[in-house]
Amino acid sequence: MTALAWVIAAIAVIVAIGAIVALRRRGGGEPVHAEAVEPAGQADAGRLDAAFEALPTTAVLVGPGSEVERVNPAALRAFPFLRTGVSVLEAFGDHLLASRVREALDTGRDDEFELRLFVEGRRTFRAQVVPFSADGEPGAVLTLIDATQAVAYQDLRSQFVANVSHELRTPLTGLRGMLEALEDPEMPADMRADFVGRSRFETERLEALVDDILFLSELEAAQGDPSGDRTDMAMVAREVAAELEGEAGEQGVTIVVEAGDGAITPLTERMAHTVVRNLAENAVRYAGTGSTATVRVGRDRDMVVVEVQDDGLGIPEKDVPHVFERFYRADPSRSRRLGGTGLGLSIVKHITERLGGSASITSREGFGTIVTARIPVAGAPVTDVPGDPGRGSGARLR
Repeated sequence: MTALAWVIAAIAVIVAIGAIVALRRRGGGEPVHAEAVEPAGQADAGRLDAAFEALPTTAVLVGPGSEVERVNPAALRAFPFLRTGVSVLEAFGDHLLASRVREALDTGRDDEFELRLFVEGRRTFRAQVVPFSADGEPGAVLTLIDATQAVAYQDLRSQFVANVSHELRTPLTGLRGMLEALEDPEMPADMRADFVGRSRFETERLEALVDDILFLSELEAAQGDPSGDRTDMAMVAREVAAELEGEAGEQGVTIVVEAGDGAITPLTERMAHTVVRNLAENAVRYAGTGSTATVRVGRDRDMVVVEVQDDGLGIPEKDVPHVFERFYRADPSRSRRLGGTGLGLSIVKHITERLGGSASITSREGFGTIVTARIPVAGAPVTDVPGDPGRGSGARLR
């Protein structure tokens, strides 16, 4: 559930709880003539039952002794072990939840808090306890909204901001030091030229990092098929190989392209270029001198498969599961030295998964690496794509 969906669900639950509590309180109010109240009472009871059963999330009716009196269908789907007649502590096995429910019953005050329960692993729930009184006896409605994804998303955002701050601070610190040194009028000319060159490199790396962060944000802002674009991945593979020929020569790596027909994807030119270049560039930079990087493009039923294989150094086993994580580098010092941002494979993963494809890697240290991107073959266009500045420009995304 996204953060927005979580908020909408919470609002719906609050409104429904308000209706239930109002109806229960109404049932415990001043009596009137039986002839007038009987039809209304039946209608209220029916509305109460319907509202309780229709709540979209876990709802538990708690009695005066903190016992579970009733659960709705959503509660049984989320917690199939729930049963009536037991205490909240027995039902959920959580002391915090039990004590907060007991406190709400004793004080008559609403309560809202977050807790973690063991349901298919540890999951985070937003709990709300709304006490009421009916026929002189206290009771409460307990609702639980699964906020695991929303909490994980917030954690991811916080981690991303921290990582971005760190990644920006490193080149900025280096730039500041070199600029301060350049203020020395007695600096030798060769050292000055070296500092200027290194400053330019750090500036370009900062620019590439900002480009990658903005592009990643664009990808996360929308889902689905880009707006009608169609790109031949075989053609893109040949273009990327030509672009990387100079860098490959410097690194002592040979690039080979094996591309078949029918590899048309619903990617914009920029996205297609980004996928192929990020995969090929990683092989060129990290395979090692004397290696061969083979870029293969072909069809596997309804998927276009882009595979980059090298016979180089490979990746340590401990690093393989993390290579698609943002800012993760198996060799941090070498990556920064070569201008990498640590976002290349993460961007590839986002592009492929956005369209219902996938990205995967296999590697063995000393025997090379294979990175594969699978993208659905172009079908009917769907108009849902973020802004695409720089289309076909071959933006330096790593």
